Amino acid sequence: MKPGSAPTLPKTPVNLEPLRLFIRVAELSSISAAARDLDLTPSLATRKIASLERALNVRLFERSTRKVKLTEPGRIALQWARQTLDTYEEAIDNMAAIVKQPSGTIRLAVNHYAATVHLPGVLGRFCLKYPEIKLSITTTDSIVHLIEDGYDVAIHSGSLPDSNVVGVRVHEFRRVICGSPGYFKRRGTPAHPNDLAQHDCLVHSAKEPTNWFFRRGKRLIAQAIRSYIEADTNILLVELARQGLGIVRMGYDVVANDLAAGRLVEIMTDFKCVYSTGELPGLWIIYPNRRILYRTRVLIEFLTEKFAQYD
Repeated sequence: MKPGSAPTLPKTPVNLEPLRLFIRVAELSSISAAARDLDLTPSLATRKIASLERALNVRLFERSTRKVKLTEPGRIALQWARQTLDTYEEAIDNMAAIVKQPSGTIRLAVNHYAATVHLPGVLGRFCLKYPEIKLSITTTDSIVHLIEDGYDVAIHSGSLPDSNVVGVRVHEFRRVICGSPGYFKRRGTPAHPNDLAQHDCLVHSAKEPTNWFFRRGKRLIAQAIRSYIEADTNILLVELARQGLGIVRMGYDVVANDLAAGRLVEIMTDFKCVYSTGELPGLWIIYPNRRILYRTRVLIEFLTEKFAQYD
């Protein structure tokens, strides 16, 4: 390498897989669970742990039929393994930033609204632009804890769940109250939020309160609703609404095709669905309140820019 020139990143990373496996086994207290998480067979993972124990000349785990437990030398080795991986990741990341070649894996937690409506096209463009970055995506409407659950970034709708994270509000969206024509023919059509107390509501169990909030002009209305069916995914709630089982509160983009086709009907259009603060719902990109790797910064900046372009 010529003096002053930027380093060339290795195409094949240094093999730290045994350390990653060791850390994951310690976190999950299970070799088989760690193997599944890292896309290894349990037998191969067992051999790798045994090989690492021979290399370190210590027994890392006490094994039982149900789980494994760190030994005292294992706890010392775990601290060393984490420091080693952190140092390696930071060095590779610093070089990647210099040569503008982000690489590695980003663990991303995404709620179903973003995953079904916004992300496929955006991530397609991201992967074409940064082919050396691998994405590991989990879709969940439950609140995730980034550090404890091992995620680098989350896309979340609602208020920020954790003071230990940084949140960027990147998109504002409209929610609608809707149901099937058959349901309204059978039960009548609510004209005011107060009428919802007499109707069957389909509720998102992970994040919806017992009160739904509406805004009409400057007036904020809190309406207690009757939860008829609860589910932890929007996909199921929309299908239940199509089947005429109740009234659902949903992001407009999720049900736009159903509304256009007449499978669902929007009601109470004079009232805006808002949070208890009176604000419209928002989509957030959240990440841990600590130093983040270059590849993660690249993803955050890309998503922020693309989401800001949505109407």
